[in-house]
Amino acid sequence: MTTNPPVSTAPKSGTHLVLRGGHVVRPQLPATFGPRPNPQRQTRFQAYIQPRIPGLARGRGDILAGLFAIFALFVFSGSLVELLTPAGASSSAKVQALGLLIGAFSFGALALRGTIPVIVTTYWTTLLPVAFAGMSILWSVSGGLSLRRLVGLCVATAFALWLADRFRRIGVFQFIAGAAFLIVVLNVAVAIAVPSMGVHPSLTELGEPNPHSGAWRGLFFHKNDFGRMMALCAMILWIGLTARRQWRLICGIGVATAYLGVAGSTSGQAAVLSVVGPAAVYALGRLRPLSPAARATVLVLAGPVLAVAYVFSSIAFTLILQALGKDPTLTGRTEIWGGVLQALDGHYLLGGGFGAGWDIVGERLFILTGILVGHAHNGYLDLMTDLGIVGLVLMVTFYVGLIIMATRAFFTGQSHEVALLAFGVGVFAIVGNWAASFLLLHNSLYWVLPVVCAATLRRPLAQTASQTHWAGWQHYAARRAGMFTAGVPAGKDA
Repeated sequence: MTTNPPVSTAPKSGTHLVLRGGHVVRPQLPATFGPRPNPQRQTRFQAYIQPRIPGLARGRGDILAGLFAIFALFVFSGSLVELLTPAGASSSAKVQALGLLIGAFSFGALALRGTIPVIVTTYWTTLLPVAFAGMSILWSVSGGLSLRRLVGLCVATAFALWLADRFRRIGVFQFIAGAAFLIVVLNVAVAIAVPSMGVHPSLTELGEPNPHSGAWRGLFFHKNDFGRMMALCAMILWIGLTARRQWRLICGIGVATAYLGVAGSTSGQAAVLSVVGPAAVYALGRLRPLSPAARATVLVLAGPVLAVAYVFSSIAFTLILQALGKDPTLTGRTEIWGGVLQALDGHYLLGGGFGAGWDIVGERLFILTGILVGHAHNGYLDLMTDLGIVGLVLMVTFYVGLIIMATRAFFTGQSHEVALLAFGVGVFAIVGNWAASFLLLHNSLYWVLPVVCAATLRRPLAQTASQTHWAGWQHYAARRAGMFTAGVPAGKDA
C-alpha cells in the first residue's frame, strides 16, 4: 500500500506567490541561484594609464564625446586660425565652417535631449549677454558684421552648454584639462621645432624690422595671444595638479610647458596673468579650512588692502619704467584709452553694435590723436564701443556674479574643480581685460569657459530642487497606491 507524503502548507519558493498583509509578494531567490557575476578584467591601460591622463573617459560613448569636446576646445582656443587662414586674408572660411559644424552639432544634440527649455529657464544668466548682443543689431552701424559676430557667439554658447549638459554625470573638468594640455604641448612644440611658423621673424611683411623678433607665438598670429592662452592653460592645469593626485605627472608637465611658453612669448600681460590666476585660486583654497566668520573678516579686509597695494604698485611700476628708460604709458596705451573715450562721444549708452563699434571710433581716434589702431588695447573700452555702458555693466556683473557663485560653491563643497576654475576664470577676465579684449569674444575659449562654469555651478541647485520635488511625488504616489491595497489601510506598514 502506497502512502502519499504529507503536503506542506508552508509557502514554496520559486515562482509561487505569497499573500502577506494584503500584498502579493514574489519570494526572492537565494543568492546561489541565477547567473554568477562575471567581473571584467581590466587591461593595464584601463587600470593604470587611463585614470592618470585627463580627458580619457571610461565608457565608449563618453570617450567619443570627450574626443569631440577636446577637439572643439582646441578649435575655440584659436590655435587653428592662423594655420587655416590664407595669407593676407582677414578671415578664414574653413575656420568659420568648422565653428558652424561644432555649433550645429551642439545645438542638435541639446534639442534631441530635450534640454533647451531647461537651459532657457535655468541658465538664463549665461544667455542674457548673448541676447543683448543680438539686440544691438537694431542700432548697429554695420548690421551684417554684428550678425556674423553674433552667430559666432551663439556657436560658442551652444557648445559650452552642450559640454556642461553632456558630461554632468562624470564631470566636465577632465576634458577641459585634457584640452589645455593639448593646447600647451602643440603650441610650444611648434615654437621650438618649427621656428619659421612659431617664432616672430626678424622682418615684417613690409620688410621693416620686427619689434617682436624672436618672440614665441606658437600657432597664433601674435605673441600676446599665444602668451595669454599659455597663462590661461597654466591656471587650468595647476588646478588639475592640485585637485587630482593621479594627474600630477601629466598636469605637472603641462604647467611647466605652459610657463616655458609664457617666458618664450616675452609678453608682460601673459607674465602677470600666469601669476594672478593661480595665485587667486590658491588664495581661495587657503580660505576653505577657516570658519565662516574668519572668511568674512579676510574678505572684508582684502578690499582695502588690494586697493592700497594697487596704488603703490602702479606708482612703483611707473618709476621703475622711467628709471629703465621705457614708456610708462604702456607703449602708448593710456593715450589710446583717452582718445577712445573722446571718440565714443554720442554712443556712450549702447555703443555702435556688437563687433562694429570700432567703425565709429577708429576714424575719430585717428583725427583726435593721429593714432591708427584696430582696437583699444583694453577689453572694457572695446566692449563699450560695441555695447556701450549698458553692455559693460552687464558683463562686469556677469563675471562678478560668477566669482561669487564659485566662492559659494567651493565653500559648500559643490563641484570642487569647476568652482576653482570658475573663480580663476572670473579673476583672469577682470584682470586680463585691462590690456587685452576678451570680455565677450565670439568663437573663443574665453567665452566657452565662463558659460561652462556658470551652467555647471547652477546645475546642483536645480538638481537638488528637482530631486526634492521627485522624492515628494514618489511619496505621494506610494500613499495613493497603498489606498487600493486590499485589507491594508493607507499610510500604514503592511
